[in-house]
Amino acid sequence: MYNYDFKKDNETIINEKVNVNIKVNNNYYKTNFVLTEKNLLIFFDINKGNPIWGVGTAPLPQLYPLFNIPLSKMKKEIKEDNLYIITNDEEINCYDFDLDEFLNIKEK
Repeated sequence: MYNYDFKKDNETIINEKVNVNIKVNNNYYKTNFVLTEKNLLIFFDINKGNPIWGVGTAPLPQLYPLFNIPLSKMKKEIKEDNLYIITNDEEINCYDFDLDEFLNIKEK
């Protein structure tokens, strides 16, 4: 379950990709990318790696937004064969992820 108020700005999920590996500030995350009409949302499961997993129980995912990137302000670039999304002076390194396909963009 995504902990995000989609109704606040009348947003709906247009596209979703799970298990996208990213690196931000030397920290690695396995994330879910969610596309709405207005934003690219990057969610992280705060229960991932919780010690309760070791006792044979898997808690339900609690997905909280790491990033909320307005589509109108999103910047991206390719460096060393990796896609970087740049937001608020942070670089989000996305591994093995085709952002253009996800956004359904046909570049000329």
